[in-house]
Amino acid sequence: MGGFVMLYGAGVFVLTAGGLALGELVQRVEGPVDRAVFDLMEDHYDRQWADPVELVGRLGNVWQTRFVALVAIVVLTGVALWRRERPWVPAFLISTSVLVQKFDQAALAKVVDRGHPPTTLGTFPSGGCARVLVIYGTITFLALAYSCAGRAVRIWSWSAIVTLAYVEGCTRTYLNKHWVTDVFGGWAVGGAMLLVTVFAARALLDARRMAPDGDASPNRSNPASRPRHRALAGVMPDC
Repeated sequence: MGGFVMLYGAGVFVLTAGGLALGELVQRVEGPVDRAVFDLMEDHYDRQWADPVELVGRLGNVWQTRFVALVAIVVLTGVALWRRERPWVPAFLISTSVLVQKFDQAALAKVVDRGHPPTTLGTFPSGGCARVLVIYGTITFLALAYSCAGRAVRIWSWSAIVTLAYVEGCTRTYLNKHWVTDVFGGWAVGGAMLLVTVFAARALLDARRMAPDGDASPNRSNPASRPRHRALAGVMPDC
């Protein structure tokens, strides 16, 4: 827990500082970039497409993401119990991701205070884009860790998260719920927060290398049980 708190806290501090710098930067291109894209979207707005785009864009809304987070906590806690691992890790890690993303976004929006498009109240950075990356990404990370997924599954899973974040950003831009640079900010801050979460969470998931009684697993305690060839170590999951 100590390692997680130190790594996660330092990472969030750095990404928040970077988010503030990015927020100050994007304000300088609001005229030539944001308003130009806003006018372009207004000119090509089609009411026939608005409802389907709005429906798809709900995947990053607050209550939708919280519902998915709650379901994931229940399911992954059951998986952790079945695997005889720390059962509190899914609830702790997913809840931390939800809360930190929420308050970090609020702090960035308050400090940057860049205003919003005339059609909505969306501010910098886009919360929908950040939530998709942070919350869905954290859930995906835990699911992959518990399932000992292979390389192909990991690639497809992370590609799906990136695609969802891209689609969410496109819906926010098409409906003019955010300036386009708000979307870029949501991708940047959300992506950085997901990286920090994945990096720090390895300290919590160290129990995957431990036996149920807390002793080191055979792969750790008994050298004879380890793969004898280094090439095998990258192929055989330590699960």
